[in-house]
Amino acid sequence: MLIKKSLPLYILIINIVLTLILSEGNISEAGFIAEPVIKGIEFPVTISFTSDGRLFFTERCSGKVRVIEKAITSTPKLLPEPVFRFGPVSCYFERGLLGLTLDPQFGKNGFLYVYYSHKGSGHDDPYRHRLMRITVKDNKGSNPVAILDNLPIGSQREWGHGNHNGGNITFGTDGKLYLSIGDVAEPENSMDMQSFAGKILRLNSDGTAPKDNPFYDQSKPDSPKSYIYAYGLRNSFDLTFHPATGILYSTENGPDINDEINIIYAGKNYGWGPDRISGKQNKKGLEDPIIVYPSTIAPTGITFYTGTKYPSEYRDNLFFADWNNGNIHRVILDNRKGVVSKVDDNFFKHDDGIVDMVEGPDGLIYFTDQGGIYRLIYKH
Repeated sequence: MLIKKSLPLYILIINIVLTLILSEGNISEAGFIAEPVIKGIEFPVTISFTSDGRLFFTERCSGKVRVIEKAITSTPKLLPEPVFRFGPVSCYFERGLLGLTLDPQFGKNGFLYVYYSHKGSGHDDPYRHRLMRITVKDNKGSNPVAILDNLPIGSQREWGHGNHNGGNITFGTDGKLYLSIGDVAEPENSMDMQSFAGKILRLNSDGTAPKDNPFYDQSKPDSPKSYIYAYGLRNSFDLTFHPATGILYSTENGPDINDEINIIYAGKNYGWGPDRISGKQNKKGLEDPIIVYPSTIAPTGITFYTGTKYPSEYRDNLFFADWNNGNIHRVILDNRKGVVSKVDDNFFKHDDGIVDMVEGPDGLIYFTDQGGIYRLIYKH
């Protein structure tokens, strides 16, 4: 048994001072600190801002969409009543109220989109994933519409295959809605063009498939193939578009090895399938990742920084987070084609695993862990 020795008084004083400093947040070597917006909330999965500084977020297991008013100020206010409550929600394994995004014309139409794991009650109401749209007015949602229903979910119970759900949704610079769906723990789905699973989908805001999709089938416009934008994916967690080029980037969770960052191109095959091979394969017909992590980090939220609150060298950098280590990673791209120039895997270290990450309207990066929402402040 090890027994700690008594420390000299001056060392104790130093330790106390350091504790007081660090209690305000860990300042990174680059000079950044995580400032809480709100803590003690129930597993916020996805966050999305309005231009006026309201922040909408999903609670994973409660089915609630909630809103924080004045989220970009020093006096944020979490409204006690949810905007809307979806359900019943299956919260088994990785399921839950997952993706959320606002319509580009949200200020006019109030449309808010959500992807969630529906907990079925029987034959006429099966377990499934659903892409829903509600209309928000005065922070209250109404008129729920399933714009894409009966999406794959794996097990029809609260056991078995309940992982690899994907679920992030975002609007592209083309005005189309993009949705990631994992392989629901069945790798053969990723290569099956008649399955929504293991894909990134592209759809119109009303839930129909755009006719210029790479595999659009005019004879079967409602088939999974008509919606597919890219395939051969295991479990793409989050999506973001380069603000200048419109190129789509994603975080991809590998098996025990080879977590990836990918550039997602229309019609491309990313190689995951029944053979369960991930990472760079250097095979004709397959699109290789731009970054690979041999050891699992579980990459999650991803975003570009375009603001002016941080030093100029961070502008147009790609940032992504991970769940396993709580790190924020910085990627410098050296040209408009997205070629990686430098990766800083130790840009910022958080105390807990990070789930989502976006840039707020105030030019700061915001992120979530399983109990809070934070903003990244530059202190130098």
